[in-house]
Amino acid sequence: MAFSKLLGLVIVLAVTGCATTPEDPNRPVQAACNQRTNCFYERNIRSFQALDDRTVVVLVGRDQCPYRLELDGFFCDVSMSSFIAFDDTDGRICSWDRAYVVGGPFVRENEYCRVRDVTPMTDDELLEAYATHGLAPPLPARGSGELEVVEEPQAEPPPADTDTAAEAAPTPATAGPEQPPEMLAPR
Repeated sequence: MAFSKLLGLVIVLAVTGCATTPEDPNRPVQAACNQRTNCFYERNIRSFQALDDRTVVVLVGRDQCPYRLELDGFFCDVSMSSFIAFDDTDGRICSWDRAYVVGGPFVRENEYCRVRDVTPMTDDELLEAYATHGLAPPLPARGSGELEVVEEPQAEPPPADTDTAAEAAPTPATAGPEQPPEMLAPR
């Protein structure tokens, strides 16, 4: 009987201790995708999108982290590929790692692309790349779309003298093309 009371008390204290732990609002939120690594595993690729004949975006992992692959090769053209496959010894795709990309059902035996650069992308960079290459429409403007123009206060003109105002005001004869001095209106 004492053992069951002791066990019940331990369980209640454990549950209470876990339930009352406050979460720190100042704790930084860790991003789902690691922006510091330039490598990923081939087995984790979920989908890909060819931006042009030598640039591919692959979405990797559960969180579909985007990576931009820059490819290099003489016969390299992945723009019409319906799939891509990698030829790599360890399955880890990195920059300058001797990984080769074979894509599409219409490739010849000697056509291959070498992975030149692997760059992690943020969500903003991914949307910008898609919009730049015409794969997604650009995002709409935020807010109501109305522009507000703030007018600057204009400085008051200096007080005008009657002599300076008469000199500054152009006469109809001087407003046109140059005329000889005798044709000018008298002052």
